[in-house]
Amino acid sequence: MKKNTAALVFSILGAIFGVIGAIMWAACADTCANVVGSSTLYTMGFIVLGVGGGVLSLIGGIQAFGFKASGFALSIIGFLMQVGNLVLECVFAEGFSFILSLWTLLAIVMLLLATIFAKRKQD
Repeated sequence: MKKNTAALVFSILGAIFGVIGAIMWAACADTCANVVGSSTLYTMGFIVLGVGGGVLSLIGGIQAFGFKASGFALSIIGFLMQVGNLVLECVFAEGFSFILSLWTLLAIVMLLLATIFAKRKQD
């Protein structure tokens, strides 16, 4: 029985990178509270979008491993949540920083590949 291993591997990597990036930005928002002001909404946004997107993508990759149709839907939702996390990072930092957003960028690339492979049909 054939399995969709590529979707699972890329979703695992994307989830790891996304969670690391979200935790880093949540800690950054908490540390930078004196500069920015109230950072509670930013911290919650990073946690919900970053960690939630990683978890949904991981579940989607597991579903796509068995060529289930729900795997693609969950993968695309997780990918879009990571893109939303990148937008939130740019709003919080008032601009784009490649070094600060590296983990999220890696997550987006991995989750894009996971989403593409999740769409594959079983041969």
